[in-house]
Amino acid sequence: MIDFRKKLDTVKDFVETNYHKYLEAFDVKKAPFITCEFLDFDKFKNDFTLFIDFDRISLSEDRYEDDCVHIARVSCDVYLVFRNAAVETLRANMMDATSALYEMFRCERIDIAHNINIDGVGFFHYVEGNKNLVSSKTPVTLDIGF
Repeated sequence: MIDFRKKLDTVKDFVETNYHKYLEAFDVKKAPFITCEFLDFDKFKNDFTLFIDFDRISLSEDRYEDDCVHIARVSCDVYLVFRNAAVETLRANMMDATSALYEMFRCERIDIAHNINIDGVGFFHYVEGNKNLVSSKTPVTLDIGF
């Protein structure tokens, strides 16, 4: 049996548990407010917000011969949003926090998924035309057994 909410909670819990270690390694001082709510720049005005936007879950009937595990492919976009600082600081924090996110998924993959793919990273230096609001978008695909 698959519990979609539990799979999505697993991804959020993984980020909450591991991301701070990688932020420290990249000297990012502030921890993000983490949410799975809709990406809303007006509602969330924290200095650093991490949005996990779950796109879809694809199910596979393929099984590993040794353990009969089905695979759920969870696709999501992770947005890192920074505000309330000088432009240079915002951009530096965005780049460092995105590097930390990439390293977390690269290094911690065994704890959460059989396979993790990051399909690229997008950087937005003027969100909504505002130079004091920057963001990055990281599409992530996780193959999780059920």
